[in-house]
Amino acid sequence: MLIIRSILFVLPTLYMAIIWLQSSHFNPESVFALSSHVSISIILLIGAALELAHFFEFGFLYFLLILLFLTFGKLDSKKEIIAAFIAIVYGLIDEIHQHFVPFRSFSLFDLFKDCIGVWIIWYVVHKNYYKNSRLGTGLRIITNLYKKDKKDVPYD
Repeated sequence: MLIIRSILFVLPTLYMAIIWLQSSHFNPESVFALSSHVSISIILLIGAALELAHFFEFGFLYFLLILLFLTFGKLDSKKEIIAAFIAIVYGLIDEIHQHFVPFRSFSLFDLFKDCIGVWIIWYVVHKNYYKNSRLGTGLRIITNLYKKDKKDVPYD
């Protein structure tokens, strides 16, 4: 069980490192080079997809943190708040970091999208944990791996 907990600890940490590295690099020349080979409408679609990625990027971080926290017991509001806080604060740290990266900038709108993404995943996890859904069952399985008294994990 220690192996699973270790993996679930490494995943959010690794994911945060990937976010950091990804936001550290932007080369406008690569976009210019791409524009000579690809239609402008395709470039706009790629740009729109990258903007939408904010909704999922930090929501996914929240989800990875929840998976880790479930190895310490059933889902509760304290775990949800801590995971959301970490994900949102990391989004803020990433935006501040981007302020110092050439060709990148701090954006409150990006931070807002990060918060919306966390809220959406929070809602999905919160609503499904206590339901007899695939997601809820999967989340409870993680909790049950580490529970001494498996009767504490609710099932509807």
